[in-house]
Amino acid sequence: MIAMIAISLFDPLHDPFTQHMSELVAGSWWSAIAIRVLPTIAGASIVLFGLGCFSKSAYWSGLAAVLFGAAMVSNGVIPTGTPWHGLYGLAIFSILVPAFVAAEFPVTPTLRQVSLATAFLALIYMWALVFVGLDPPEYRGITQRVFSAIAFGWFALVSRARL
Repeated sequence: MIAMIAISLFDPLHDPFTQHMSELVAGSWWSAIAIRVLPTIAGASIVLFGLGCFSKSAYWSGLAAVLFGAAMVSNGVIPTGTPWHGLYGLAIFSILVPAFVAAEFPVTPTLRQVSLATAFLALIYMWALVFVGLDPPEYRGITQRVFSAIAFGWFALVSRARL
């Protein structure tokens, strides 16, 4: 998703301040392709992460990750504007993945705190900015990108920890 964030900054037909990344489908031809391919790859990797959690008997982490990964795959396959984009809000499970990993895996105290902080920030982002609508329209693209960098950065950090 970091690649998606970077691509979105350079499309002249897309405003990264006011538009979500899903809206790149109406951007340049190369952005329209990227918005289909990159979230699908990110979602598939999250599903694999979830399956790896199942193999370590971390069932709650695995279930939340598979559901979040499925939502990300659908974000790539299904264009924005339909409830199937994001599978009717299954991305909400992104909140639970870091919290469940912190609870189910023997992680270091620092990684536990980072995981819980990530879960808390995800909760704030989803609740306040997405569901309640407190996200200022002129900055909604930025807030999505910042949250995406945190959420997907967490996956990179935890994967590096080799739980």
